[in-house]
Amino acid sequence: MSRIHRMLAAAALAAVPLAAAAPAPAAPVVNKVVIIGIDGTLWSEVAAADAPHLDRLAAEGALARTSIAPHTTMSCVSWATALTGVWDGKHGIQDNGSTCNAGPFAQYPTVFTQVERARPSLSTASIGTWDKIGMIARTGSPQADRVTVTQIDPTGAGICETTADANATAQVVSAISEGTDLLFTHLDQVDIVGHTLRGIWPQAYRDAIGRVDGLVGQITAAVDARAAAHSNERWTILVTTDHGHNPEGGHGGQSAYETASFVIARGPGFAAGTENNGYTLADITPTVLDLLDVSAPANLDGASMVTGGSGNPAAPVPNTPPVDSGITGSSSGSAQAAMVANPLCVLGSGSASGSSGS
Repeated sequence: MSRIHRMLAAAALAAVPLAAAAPAPAAPVVNKVVIIGIDGTLWSEVAAADAPHLDRLAAEGALARTSIAPHTTMSCVSWATALTGVWDGKHGIQDNGSTCNAGPFAQYPTVFTQVERARPSLSTASIGTWDKIGMIARTGSPQADRVTVTQIDPTGAGICETTADANATAQVVSAISEGTDLLFTHLDQVDIVGHTLRGIWPQAYRDAIGRVDGLVGQITAAVDARAAAHSNERWTILVTTDHGHNPEGGHGGQSAYETASFVIARGPGFAAGTENNGYTLADITPTVLDLLDVSAPANLDGASMVTGGSGNPAAPVPNTPPVDSGITGSSSGSAQAAMVANPLCVLGSGSASGSSGS
Protein backbone atom coordinates (compact mmCIF):
# COMPACT_ATOMS: atom_id res chain seq x y z
CA MET A 1 0.00 0.00 0.00
CA SER A 2 1.37 3.40 -0.98
CA ARG A 3 1.93 6.15 1.50
CA ILE A 4 -1.04 8.06 0.01
CA HIS A 5 -3.32 5.05 0.37
CA ARG A 6 -2.24 4.56 4.00
CA MET A 7 -3.05 8.19 4.79
CA LEU A 8 -6.47 7.91 3.16
CA ALA A 9 -7.26 4.70 5.08
CA ALA A 10 -6.24 6.32 8.37
CA ALA A 11 -8.43 9.33 7.65
CA ALA A 12 -11.38 7.09 6.85
CA LEU A 13 -10.96 5.22 10.12
CA ALA A 14 -10.76 8.45 12.05
CA ALA A 15 -14.07 9.52 10.56
CA VAL A 16 -15.89 6.42 11.88
CA PRO A 17 -17.66 7.27 15.14
CA LEU A 18 -16.56 5.34 18.18
CA ALA A 19 -18.75 2.36 19.03
CA ALA A 20 -21.17 2.95 21.87
CA ALA A 21 -19.73 2.00 25.23
CA ALA A 22 -20.89 -1.39 26.45
CA PRO A 23 -23.54 -1.13 29.17
CA ALA A 24 -22.28 -1.57 32.70
CA PRO A 25 -22.96 -5.06 34.05
CA ALA A 26 -26.00 -5.30 36.32
CA ALA A 27 -25.32 -5.37 40.02
CA PRO A 28 -25.53 -8.89 41.46
CA VAL A 29 -28.74 -9.85 43.19
CA VAL A 30 -28.46 -9.60 46.97
CA ASN A 31 -30.87 -11.19 49.43
CA LYS A 32 -31.67 -9.40 52.67
CA VAL A 33 -33.89 -10.50 55.55
CA VAL A 34 -35.81 -8.73 58.31
CA ILE A 35 -37.33 -10.83 61.12
CA ILE A 36 -40.01 -9.20 63.24
CA GLY A 37 -40.73 -11.01 66.51
CA ILE A 38 -43.96 -9.89 68.19
CA ASP A 39 -44.09 -11.33 71.69
CA GLY A 40 -47.17 -13.13 72.97
CA THR A 41 -49.47 -12.51 70.01
CA LEU A 42 -52.44 -14.59 68.91
CA TRP A 43 -53.24 -14.44 65.19
CA SER A 44 -56.94 -14.88 65.96
CA GLU A 45 -56.75 -11.60 67.85
CA VAL A 46 -54.74 -9.96 65.06
CA ALA A 47 -57.62 -10.85 62.74
CA ALA A 48 -60.05 -9.24 65.21
CA ALA A 49 -57.90 -6.15 65.74
CA ASP A 50 -57.22 -3.14 63.55
CA ALA A 51 -54.00 -4.47 62.01
CA PRO A 52 -53.87 -3.52 58.32
CA HIS A 53 -50.10 -3.87 57.99
CA LEU A 54 -49.94 -7.43 59.33
CA ASP A 55 -52.97 -8.26 57.19
CA ARG A 56 -51.16 -6.83 54.18
CA LEU A 57 -48.00 -8.85 54.80
CA ALA A 58 -50.06 -12.03 55.11
CA ALA A 59 -51.92 -11.19 51.89
CA GLU A 60 -48.70 -10.43 50.00
CA GLY A 61 -46.92 -13.51 51.30
CA ALA A 62 -47.57 -16.83 53.00
CA LEU A 63 -49.23 -17.29 56.39
CA ALA A 64 -48.90 -20.21 58.78
CA ARG A 65 -51.18 -20.65 61.78
CA THR A 66 -49.81 -23.47 63.81
CA SER A 67 -49.28 -24.94 67.27
CA ILE A 68 -45.91 -25.25 68.99
CA ALA A 69 -47.08 -27.98 71.42
CA PRO A 70 -45.36 -29.67 73.27
CA HIS A 71 -42.69 -26.96 73.20
CA THR A 72 -42.43 -24.84 76.38
CA THR A 73 -44.48 -21.68 75.93
CA MET A 74 -42.06 -19.18 77.44
CA SER A 75 -40.27 -16.36 75.67
CA CYS A 76 -36.59 -17.21 76.15
CA VAL A 77 -37.36 -20.80 75.16
CA SER A 78 -39.13 -19.83 71.96
CA TRP A 79 -36.85 -17.00 70.84
CA ALA A 80 -33.90 -19.34 71.33
CA THR A 81 -35.66 -21.78 68.99
CA ALA A 82 -36.38 -19.09 66.41
CA LEU A 83 -32.77 -17.89 66.47
CA THR A 84 -31.11 -21.35 66.38
CA GLY A 85 -33.50 -23.63 64.48
CA VAL A 86 -33.77 -26.27 67.23
CA TRP A 87 -36.60 -26.98 69.67
CA ASP A 88 -36.30 -26.85 73.45
CA GLY A 89 -35.62 -30.60 73.65
CA LYS A 90 -32.23 -29.87 72.10
CA HIS A 91 -31.18 -26.45 73.31
CA GLY A 92 -32.41 -27.20 76.82
CA ILE A 93 -33.76 -23.77 77.76
CA GLN A 94 -36.93 -24.25 79.78
CA ASP A 95 -37.74 -20.87 81.32
CA ASN A 96 -36.84 -17.20 81.40
CA GLY A 97 -34.63 -17.66 84.44
CA SER A 98 -31.75 -19.98 85.28
CA THR A 99 -31.79 -22.01 82.06
CA CYS A 100 -31.95 -18.87 79.92
CA ASN A 101 -28.20 -18.39 79.59
CA ALA A 102 -25.46 -18.43 76.99
CA GLY A 103 -24.48 -22.08 77.50
CA PRO A 104 -26.75 -23.78 74.92
CA PHE A 105 -25.55 -21.55 72.10
CA ALA A 106 -22.10 -23.12 72.07
CA GLN A 107 -23.59 -26.31 70.62
CA TYR A 108 -26.41 -24.58 68.76
CA PRO A 109 -25.09 -21.22 67.57
CA THR A 110 -27.46 -18.44 66.69
CA VAL A 111 -28.32 -17.50 63.14
CA PHE A 112 -26.12 -14.42 63.62
CA THR A 113 -23.07 -16.52 64.43
CA GLN A 114 -23.75 -18.93 61.58
CA VAL A 115 -24.05 -16.11 59.06
CA GLU A 116 -21.01 -14.25 60.39
CA ARG A 117 -18.86 -17.39 60.24
CA ALA A 118 -19.83 -18.24 56.67
CA ARG A 119 -20.12 -14.74 55.23
CA PRO A 120 -18.35 -12.24 57.49
CA SER A 121 -18.83 -9.43 54.99
CA LEU A 122 -22.59 -9.43 55.66
CA SER A 123 -23.97 -7.04 58.25
CA THR A 124 -26.14 -8.48 61.01
CA ALA A 125 -28.12 -6.80 63.77
CA SER A 126 -30.41 -7.59 66.69
CA ILE A 127 -32.44 -4.58 67.79
CA GLY A 128 -34.96 -5.55 70.44
CA THR A 129 -36.65 -4.53 73.63
CA TRP A 130 -35.76 -7.40 75.97
CA ASP A 131 -32.40 -7.96 77.61
CA LYS A 132 -32.64 -11.73 77.10
CA ILE A 133 -32.79 -11.20 73.33
CA GLY A 134 -29.62 -9.14 73.67
CA MET A 135 -28.01 -11.97 75.63
CA ILE A 136 -28.85 -14.48 72.90
CA ALA A 137 -27.54 -12.23 70.12
CA ARG A 138 -24.26 -11.63 71.98
CA THR A 139 -23.42 -15.33 72.28
CA GLY A 140 -21.00 -17.13 70.01
CA SER A 141 -17.97 -16.05 68.06
CA PRO A 142 -18.49 -14.08 66.00
CA GLN A 143 -21.67 -12.58 67.33
CA ALA A 144 -24.08 -10.19 65.66
CA ASP A 145 -22.39 -7.04 64.40
CA ARG A 146 -24.86 -4.89 66.30
CA VAL A 147 -26.84 -5.73 69.42
CA THR A 148 -29.19 -3.16 70.92
CA VAL A 149 -31.65 -3.45 73.82
CA THR A 150 -34.12 -0.57 74.10
CA GLN A 151 -35.82 -1.64 77.33
CA ILE A 152 -33.09 0.01 79.36
CA ASP A 153 -32.56 3.74 78.98
CA PRO A 154 -29.12 5.41 79.24
CA THR A 155 -29.57 5.98 83.00
CA GLY A 156 -30.05 2.23 83.59
CA ALA A 157 -33.74 2.56 84.45
CA GLY A 158 -36.50 0.66 82.71
CA ILE A 159 -38.84 2.42 80.29
CA CYS A 160 -42.39 1.81 79.19
CA GLU A 161 -42.79 -1.04 76.71
CA THR A 162 -44.53 1.20 74.20
CA THR A 163 -41.54 3.54 74.24
CA ALA A 164 -39.10 0.64 74.03
CA ASP A 165 -40.95 -0.78 71.01
CA ALA A 166 -41.07 2.61 69.28
CA ASN A 167 -37.35 3.17 69.90
CA ALA A 168 -36.49 -0.28 68.56
CA THR A 169 -38.57 0.35 65.45
CA ALA A 170 -36.87 3.68 64.76
CA GLN A 171 -33.48 1.98 64.92
CA VAL A 172 -34.68 -0.87 62.71
CA VAL A 173 -35.88 1.60 60.08
CA SER A 174 -32.44 3.27 60.10
CA ALA A 175 -30.66 -0.08 59.83
CA ILE A 176 -32.83 -1.06 56.85
CA SER A 177 -32.10 2.23 55.11
CA GLU A 178 -28.39 1.47 55.59
CA GLY A 179 -28.83 -1.89 53.84
CA THR A 180 -28.26 -4.25 56.80
CA ASP A 181 -28.29 -7.81 55.45
CA LEU A 182 -29.89 -9.62 58.41
CA LEU A 183 -31.93 -7.87 61.05
CA PHE A 184 -33.97 -9.28 63.93
CA THR A 185 -36.23 -7.17 66.08
CA HIS A 186 -38.38 -8.02 69.08
CA LEU A 187 -41.45 -5.98 70.10
CA ASP A 188 -42.84 -6.66 73.57
CA GLN A 189 -45.91 -4.60 74.47
CA VAL A 190 -48.54 -7.09 73.24
CA ASP A 191 -47.22 -9.71 75.66
CA ILE A 192 -47.13 -7.33 78.61
CA VAL A 193 -50.69 -6.18 77.95
CA GLY A 194 -51.62 -9.85 77.68
CA HIS A 195 -50.33 -10.40 81.20
CA THR A 196 -51.69 -7.25 82.79
CA LEU A 197 -54.96 -6.50 81.01
CA ARG A 198 -56.21 -9.29 78.71
CA GLY A 199 -58.16 -11.01 81.48
CA ILE A 200 -60.06 -7.88 82.53
CA TRP A 201 -60.07 -5.80 79.36
CA PRO A 202 -59.61 -7.91 76.21
CA GLN A 203 -59.84 -4.90 73.92
CA ALA A 204 -56.62 -3.53 75.47
CA TYR A 205 -54.83 -6.60 74.09
CA ARG A 206 -56.20 -5.85 70.61
CA ASP A 207 -55.28 -2.20 71.01
CA ALA A 208 -51.69 -3.24 71.74
CA ILE A 209 -51.73 -5.36 68.59
CA GLY A 210 -52.94 -2.31 66.69
CA ARG A 211 -50.11 -0.17 68.03
CA VAL A 212 -47.51 -2.78 67.11
CA ASP A 213 -49.13 -3.13 63.70
CA GLY A 214 -48.33 0.53 63.13
CA LEU A 215 -44.69 -0.19 63.94
CA VAL A 216 -44.73 -3.15 61.55
CA GLY A 217 -46.04 -0.73 58.94
CA GLN A 218 -43.04 1.55 59.49
CA ILE A 219 -40.64 -1.36 59.08
CA THR A 220 -42.43 -2.60 55.96
CA ALA A 221 -42.39 0.88 54.43
CA ALA A 222 -38.64 1.13 55.07
CA VAL A 223 -38.05 -2.24 53.38
CA ASP A 224 -40.17 -1.29 50.39
CA ALA A 225 -38.43 2.08 50.02
CA ARG A 226 -34.99 0.48 50.21
CA ALA A 227 -35.97 -2.20 47.67
CA ALA A 228 -37.36 0.41 45.29
CA ALA A 229 -34.10 2.39 45.47
CA HIS A 230 -31.87 -0.68 45.04
CA SER A 231 -33.31 -2.88 42.31
CA ASN A 232 -30.76 -5.65 42.86
CA GLU A 233 -31.84 -6.21 46.47
CA ARG A 234 -34.39 -8.93 47.23
CA TRP A 235 -35.94 -8.35 50.65
CA THR A 236 -37.82 -10.96 52.67
CA ILE A 237 -39.84 -10.07 55.78
CA LEU A 238 -40.52 -12.84 58.30
CA VAL A 239 -42.93 -12.22 61.19
CA THR A 240 -43.56 -14.60 64.06
CA THR A 241 -44.51 -14.87 67.71
CA ASP A 242 -43.12 -16.96 70.54
CA HIS A 243 -46.36 -18.12 72.16
CA GLY A 244 -49.97 -17.15 72.72
CA HIS A 245 -51.97 -16.09 75.79
CA ASN A 246 -54.77 -17.58 77.81
CA PRO A 247 -58.08 -15.66 77.77
CA GLU A 248 -57.39 -14.65 81.34
CA GLY A 249 -53.84 -13.64 80.41
CA GLY A 250 -50.64 -15.61 80.90
CA HIS A 251 -48.85 -18.53 79.31
CA GLY A 252 -46.40 -21.32 80.05
CA GLY A 253 -48.82 -24.23 79.74
CA GLN A 254 -50.04 -26.34 76.85
CA SER A 255 -53.53 -25.05 76.14
CA ALA A 256 -54.46 -24.20 72.55
CA TYR A 257 -54.30 -20.49 73.38
CA GLU A 258 -50.79 -20.78 74.85
CA THR A 259 -49.30 -22.99 72.15
CA ALA A 260 -50.77 -21.01 69.24
CA SER A 261 -48.16 -19.44 66.98
CA PHE A 262 -47.98 -17.94 63.52
CA VAL A 263 -45.43 -17.20 60.84
CA ILE A 264 -45.68 -14.75 57.92
CA ALA A 265 -43.17 -14.93 55.07
CA ARG A 266 -43.28 -12.18 52.46
CA GLY A 267 -40.65 -12.10 49.78
CA PRO A 268 -39.70 -13.34 46.30
CA GLY A 269 -39.74 -16.99 47.41
CA PHE A 270 -43.30 -16.96 48.73
CA ALA A 271 -46.51 -16.87 46.71
CA ALA A 272 -48.93 -14.14 47.71
CA GLY A 273 -52.06 -15.09 49.60
CA THR A 274 -51.02 -18.65 50.40
CA GLU A 275 -51.39 -20.55 53.66
CA ASN A 276 -48.92 -23.20 54.72
CA ASN A 277 -49.27 -24.39 58.29
CA GLY A 278 -46.05 -26.34 57.93
CA TYR A 279 -44.03 -23.22 58.77
CA THR A 280 -42.86 -23.13 62.39
CA LEU A 281 -40.70 -21.16 64.80
CA ALA A 282 -37.85 -23.60 64.19
CA ASP A 283 -37.92 -22.79 60.48
CA ILE A 284 -36.90 -19.14 60.90
CA THR A 285 -33.15 -19.78 61.12
CA PRO A 286 -32.98 -22.37 58.29
CA THR A 287 -34.94 -19.99 56.06
CA VAL A 288 -32.55 -17.13 56.75
CA LEU A 289 -29.56 -19.37 56.07
CA ASP A 290 -31.12 -20.52 52.81
CA LEU A 291 -31.85 -16.98 51.65
CA LEU A 292 -28.36 -15.75 52.56
CA ASP A 293 -26.64 -18.73 50.90
CA VAL A 294 -25.26 -20.23 54.10
CA SER A 295 -25.22 -23.99 54.60
CA ALA A 296 -27.47 -25.11 57.46
CA PRO A 297 -26.03 -27.47 60.10
CA ALA A 298 -27.30 -31.03 59.91
CA ASN A 299 -28.52 -30.95 63.54
CA LEU A 300 -31.30 -28.40 63.02
CA ASP A 301 -34.93 -29.34 63.67
CA GLY A 302 -36.31 -26.70 61.33
CA ALA A 303 -36.19 -26.53 57.55
CA SER A 304 -36.23 -23.66 55.09
CA MET A 305 -39.68 -22.32 54.40
CA VAL A 306 -38.55 -21.68 50.84
CA THR A 307 -38.71 -25.46 50.36
CA GLY A 308 -41.77 -26.09 52.53
CA GLY A 309 -40.72 -25.87 56.18
CA SER A 310 -40.54 -28.66 58.73
CA GLY A 311 -44.16 -29.06 59.77
CA ASN A 312 -47.39 -30.39 58.30
CA PRO A 313 -48.79 -27.97 55.70
CA ALA A 314 -52.29 -29.28 56.39
CA ALA A 315 -52.06 -28.97 60.18
CA PRO A 316 -55.29 -27.65 61.70
CA VAL A 317 -55.47 -24.01 62.75
CA PRO A 318 -55.31 -23.63 66.56
CA ASN A 319 -58.76 -23.28 68.12
CA THR A 320 -58.35 -19.87 69.73
CA PRO A 321 -61.48 -17.80 69.10
CA PRO A 322 -61.14 -14.10 69.94
CA VAL A 323 -62.19 -13.15 73.43
CA ASP A 324 -65.26 -10.91 73.47
CA SER A 325 -64.83 -7.96 75.81
CA GLY A 326 -68.46 -8.39 76.84
CA ILE A 327 -67.62 -11.66 78.57
CA THR A 328 -65.69 -10.02 81.40
CA GLY A 329 -68.04 -7.15 82.05
CA SER A 330 -65.14 -5.21 83.55
CA SER A 331 -65.00 -1.44 83.33
CA SER A 332 -62.35 0.46 81.47
CA GLY A 333 -61.63 2.33 84.69
CA SER A 334 -60.20 -0.75 86.41
CA ALA A 335 -58.19 -1.55 83.32
CA GLN A 336 -56.76 1.94 83.16
CA ALA A 337 -55.80 1.69 86.80
CA ALA A 338 -53.88 -1.50 86.04
CA MET A 339 -52.29 0.12 83.02
CA VAL A 340 -50.71 2.91 85.07
CA ALA A 341 -49.68 0.78 88.03
CA ASN A 342 -46.13 1.26 86.76
CA PRO A 343 -45.35 5.00 86.94
CA LEU A 344 -42.93 4.67 84.01
CA CYS A 345 -45.94 4.45 81.70
CA VAL A 346 -48.28 7.28 80.73
CA LEU A 347 -52.04 6.79 80.99
CA GLY A 348 -53.37 5.38 77.76
CA SER A 349 -49.95 4.80 76.24
CA GLY A 350 -49.93 1.06 76.67
CA SER A 351 -48.61 -1.65 78.92
CA ALA A 352 -46.54 -1.70 82.04
CA SER A 353 -42.81 -2.07 81.53
CA GLY A 354 -40.65 -4.94 82.61
CA SER A 355 -39.62 -8.35 81.33
CA SER A 356 -41.00 -10.64 84.02
CA GLY A 357 -44.14 -11.41 82.06
CA SER A 358 -42.40 -12.74 78.97
